[in-house]
Amino acid sequence: MPLINFGTLAQRYYPDKTYRTATRLFRRELEVTKGLLRDLKKAGYTPTSRLLTRTQVRIIEKFIGETQWFYKNKATSTIVFI
Repeated sequence: MPLINFGTLAQRYYPDKTYRTATRLFRRELEVTKGLLRDLKKAGYTPTSRLLTRTQVRIIEKFIGETQWFYKNKATSTIVFI
């Protein structure tokens, strides 16, 4: 199962920020979005996680939306990273 780096995903949500700032803002977003952190923890996420699974990325998308860097393949219902 392919994994995505937490910071890389954070920069996709905050493309105008530095890697470090994007990561900090993204972690804060995960904490303040009601229900998101709870669902992520059920999927194995911890606050120190550096890699995210596809399941965890899908949970994030469900709560805060998709980024411009990946899309859902309608035919297979899988997430395709650009």
